[in-house]
Formats: sequence, C-alpha cells, structure tokens
Amino acid sequence: MGAHKAAAHLGEVKMSEDKKVIPYAVGKGNRPKIEEVIAFCLDGELQKSALDFAAYMREYGLPFKLHTSTTRVQRASYKGYEICKIFLYDADDWSHVDIAREGDPEYWSVAPTLSHMSQYEDVIKSEGLQLDFNGRIWWCKHGSHGSERYGNCGCDPNKPCAGGKDFTIFGEGFDGICKWSWPPVKNPDEKTIGIVKRLLDLEKQARDEENAS
Repeated sequence: MGAHKAAAHLGEVKMSEDKKVIPYAVGKGNRPKIEEVIAFCLDGELQKSALDFAAYMREYGLPFKLHTSTTRVQRASYKGYEICKIFLYDADDWSHVDIAREGDPEYWSVAPTLSHMSQYEDVIKSEGLQLDFNGRIWWCKHGSHGSERYGNCGCDPNKPCAGGKDFTIFGEGFDGICKWSWPPVKNPDEKTIGIVKRLLDLEKQARDEENAS
C-alpha cells in the first residue's frame, strides 16, 4: 500500500480521545477487525507501524483474521496453515498475557510462522535476515520453563505436545517452546518489519514449491 493510502487508512480508524472500548475476549457482537483493535490498543508511532503492517498484509493477500478467543490476537494463513500472527496489547492487558510483565506499556508483536525455514536458510544467512525475539518466548506451560510463564494455559498436560518442542531458530537453540506459537518480536522497528516481510515472501515461495511438487 502506498504511503498516501496508508496515511488515509490511518485517518479512517483514528479514534477520538474517548476510544471505542474493545473487550479482551471474543464474544457475540464483539468480533472487531484488526484495524479497530490497533486503534484501541496503540497510539502514535506504534499505532501507525501496526496499521501499515496490517494494510501491507491485506494487500499482499495475507489478511489478519480472528481465530482465537481473544480480540488481541489475529492470524494470517497461507495454503491452509498459519504464516503469521500479530499480537496487540493495551497497557492494561498485561494480566492476560503470558509474555507480558506487570507495568509493560502498550505494545504489538509480530510472529512469522516459518515452517519451511530449512528450505531457505542459506538466503537468511546471506541476507542477514535473523530476528531478535527480545527474550519474549512462548514457553510450554508444562515444560521445564513453565514457571517462567504468566497466566493460565488451556493445554492438556497428558497430550504428546506437553513440554513443548525444541527449536533451532536463526542458529539459536530453544528447548520447550509451545508448539502452537512461533516466538514474537515486540514493537518491531522499520528494519525489522522489512526483514519480516522478506521472510514471509520466502516462506510463501517455499510453500508454493511444495504444493507444486
């Protein structure tokens, strides 16, 4: 989306000082679009960058949609599987969020789901596309890092995924990450957003190639 369109889009969803309240939980009559959640949760440059990214994803053919019980989390899918997730939090939301900490300011995070990353690892290295997860990792509630999580987890400790999965991401090893959540990047700057876009493009290409074979 061009800069003038993004600016116009920002103006369309800009709230007054009395913001429309967006309840945390999804419910009947409470299924807001991502732009509404962004406008409620974020202000200033954070709001602008999140709106710009959401607009880019929509134009790119990967629009974010509600797929969870919270209005603050939305997903984009490709070839039937998640390819990116966005988290949007107001300063008062910290008590609901595993990776938040009391007193955290408003923030947003983006988590590209790079399930085919092994197919383009050489490109990641050559182009310097490694992401910094800011220490915000979604640990499995029932794993060795479970005590480091905040809030509750609805997963069944008797299921095979209990304890999490071990990942090596961008050369860094993580043990016991929740199998449902790729690590998010908090408040990404312009450079980081550019890296995320490139990674999503590589992931799309890899899925296309797999689908064609």
